[in-house]
Amino acid sequence: MAENNPTPTPNETQPTPQGNPAPAFDYDKLASLITGKQSVTEDTVLKSYFKEQGLSANEMKQAIGAFKEQKAKNTPDIAKMQAAIDTANSAKTTAEINQSAVFEAIKQGVDVASIPYVLKMADFSAVITDGKINTEKLTEAVKKVLDDVPALKKTADNSAGVQKIGGDGNGTSDGTKQNSSVPTKKWNRFNI
Repeated sequence: MAENNPTPTPNETQPTPQGNPAPAFDYDKLASLITGKQSVTEDTVLKSYFKEQGLSANEMKQAIGAFKEQKAKNTPDIAKMQAAIDTANSAKTTAEINQSAVFEAIKQGVDVASIPYVLKMADFSAVITDGKINTEKLTEAVKKVLDDVPALKKTADNSAGVQKIGGDGNGTSDGTKQNSSVPTKKWNRFNI
């Protein structure tokens, strides 16, 4: 009552024939054969397509060359684009630093006409930390320039506010008294 079971159960191992060893495959060689067959097939398909279009072998080569040139022209140059981005970011950072430095110079009492000189003399190399403007270092850079060249600050006569314009009403523009040796009567025609 024992029946022969032609299908092995998962726990049983299948016996291998002793006389014939399993054939060994060189997978690299097999892959190169498949790749070669695919490229020959692709070439054949392309040639038949161009023949259907009425192109000769030379025209086909020229068409492929023109296609490759066009593809090369349309391919973006990543290095050039990255350089442009870096240049734009550098210009943006410089503009932000200059803007902040102008505000800081005005806060510290620099004359508006002197601000470009302050910006040129200040050392802003340490102002950027972690991609952000460090306002303390910016203030220090502007203060250092003003300490080195105090003439860049506003003076008392350049200050804003109410300034005297014109004469004082006594006939002089500088606020001094008139010379008493000149007659002041209106009937004197020599009184100018």
